[in-house]
Amino acid sequence: MALRHLAKVAGAFLALAIAGWGAAFGLQYLYATTALDDYMAAKGGEATLIPAGQLRYHGEPFSCGRFPTVFNAKLDDYGAAYFGFILINPARFETLSLILKRYAYAHECGHQYVGYDEGEADCYAIRRGKQDGWLDGKGMDAICDFISRSKGDAVHAFGIRRCAMMRRCFARARLGRETSASRDSLP
Repeated sequence: MALRHLAKVAGAFLALAIAGWGAAFGLQYLYATTALDDYMAAKGGEATLIPAGQLRYHGEPFSCGRFPTVFNAKLDDYGAAYFGFILINPARFETLSLILKRYAYAHECGHQYVGYDEGEADCYAIRRGKQDGWLDGKGMDAICDFISRSKGDAVHAFGIRRCAMMRRCFARARLGRETSASRDSLP
């Protein structure tokens, strides 16, 4: 008798968990789409939408799951993340080497999965780079050379500290499909 009751409770819990996950996913999609539509309407002709999976630099694909990218030349940084899409300033982004482009894009993509925590987005980018095979030790050095100059701000750690954290993430990350990323490591 107790076993049947336990099975019913476990079944009800599982059903609620699945329903909650489905609702969360549905709401995320709804709000992400609304945020993108609102952003594009507000920016008018100064923003260009690049559908998910269609962005390329140096002949290489840049993607973030189902999330599209928006080019906005008036963005005051290389990139940014809004809920449901990635923003890129195409002129500033173009000045970066391929490895820095990959890192910056993966960092902004990370915000789609880990939220607004900058350290977590950095670690996401480093793990993704190592797992996807585009980040090796030389690439990590190039990223740290770039980041270490940063003075930090209210949400980003001081550059040297940020680099140290990313190196720890790199050391813990597992290799993915390729064993070396040397072809994409340097400018």
